[in-house]
Amino acid sequence: MLAANREDAIVVAIMRDGKVFFGNELVTAEQLPEKIREWLSHYAERKVYIKADARARYGTVWTVLEAVRSAGVERCVGF
Repeated sequence: MLAANREDAIVVAIMRDGKVFFGNELVTAEQLPEKIREWLSHYAERKVYIKADARARYGTVWTVLEAVRSAGVERCVGF
């Protein structure tokens, strides 16, 4: 997805060991809503790109999705 490579794109990565990255920063799922709201206050696009390892636990992915939704983002795109 080309749009995920934009400088202002919000990319959340979920690693197979359960680590979550907001851009290049290691975060917890509890920190995500605040980080996303802060980012959205500076940029207009209200879309989050989620990159999850195929071996990541479903529960971790679900927790991240819920954190993104609690930040007020309804549109998540996986790649």
